[in-house]
Amino acid sequence: MLEILDDLFRLPRNGEHLEVRLEKSMLTRISFQNGNLLRIKEERSQGGSIRVCNPRHGWVFRSFQGWDELELKVRELLGCAVSLPENPSNLVQTAAVIGHFPVLLVDDFREKQLTDKLTPLKRYASILNKESPEIVNSAVEYRDAFRQVYLANSDGTRVSSENPDIAVHFTATARRGDTIEVYSDGIAGKAGFEKILDCETLGTAVAKRAVSFLDAPSVKGGVYDCILDPVLAGVFIHEAFGHLSEADFVYRNEKMKTLMTRGKALASPILSVFDDAGVDGLRGSYPCDDEGVVPKKTFLITQGILTSRLHSRETAFCMNEEPTGNARTISYRHRPIVRMSNTGILPGSDSRETLFRGIDRGIYAIECLGGNTALELFTFSAAYGYLIENGEPVRLVKNIILSGNLFDTLKKIDGVGNDFQWNELGGCGKGAQMGLPTPTGSPHLRLREVLIGGHDDG
Repeated sequence: MLEILDDLFRLPRNGEHLEVRLEKSMLTRISFQNGNLLRIKEERSQGGSIRVCNPRHGWVFRSFQGWDELELKVRELLGCAVSLPENPSNLVQTAAVIGHFPVLLVDDFREKQLTDKLTPLKRYASILNKESPEIVNSAVEYRDAFRQVYLANSDGTRVSSENPDIAVHFTATARRGDTIEVYSDGIAGKAGFEKILDCETLGTAVAKRAVSFLDAPSVKGGVYDCILDPVLAGVFIHEAFGHLSEADFVYRNEKMKTLMTRGKALASPILSVFDDAGVDGLRGSYPCDDEGVVPKKTFLITQGILTSRLHSRETAFCMNEEPTGNARTISYRHRPIVRMSNTGILPGSDSRETLFRGIDRGIYAIECLGGNTALELFTFSAAYGYLIENGEPVRLVKNIILSGNLFDTLKKIDGVGNDFQWNELGGCGKGAQMGLPTPTGSPHLRLREVLIGGHDDG
């Protein structure tokens, strides 16, 4: 296939940069509700996209289904580019990437029959449904996907790559009188069917956790010293800071240019944040991004100092910086935009016990239900947590809402744990491209004087 694409790159005549992407994909979704099979969905897709950057007229993009008449499509798009009003644009030139990058699966889910997939899922659904009489609703959601991508561009890049992805997600709803509590968890990875086997313990834990919330009081609002677990800390740094580091957002916003000036002290000197698409085996890893740039480990914050940001080739040109290999797309239907890959906080030297011993009264906030950000302002809801007294987590609490100013909060970090871990569950949305795999990683963090909103149980 890559050899067929070679002929297309003789067509540009006016200094255009041409990029052609072809993709085959398959997707399976299976849902159980209350122990019963609810839905099975299978999809197969074959399509592609073409991008042209004309140095005088800017960018044009086209996506299409099927792989026929590629030369005609390229000619038409080149013609469209020169018909646009003048809008000088360019991109940083990079070295060609040539190669085939397969992913070897231990137990390839593409070779499984539906009955093979249904067997463990049915077992998990039964566990959730029967764990407690107070479980009034339960769901098991399974997804597997596989993409074969061919990418070629005017720099000489000729790449074929494979992208498997698999996940199973459990949700349990518990009810006692007028009190209703929901808890969810799951597992995901760039792996085969073996990834989602033997998840009975996880399913049981989800159901038990939902029931435990029925007896938990809501946290009382106020200002607390806080410990964030690795999941919540990772989501926080992704949502509240990582998106501000995406250069397509920064270079269009004069306020953010001022706030996100490289060399500026943004955080506590014990905090370092990175993005790294080269971590072996993670869902957010790739050999080259969707513009053909080999990614590098990018330190966004180094010991409290803003040191870099994430770039596509276009934003790197606009800001006179180096591409970082962070142009990504969810499928051939969308153009690449600047996205995080695997984003994390470097581990520190503190043990978990040391972090807790430093708090007389506080909150241990665990996992994340969701959040909102508006420039430097954030609001996050923890899934649950514990009241900390005299350095020990002593009582389960719920309805924990953390809010504040990002830059003030980053300076309040005074403890970074040595227990780093990755969280691969979930995905990121941006620019109508939802569910992009973007793992987050962190150790436990300790923050001082965080505003916590809660609910008064009366």
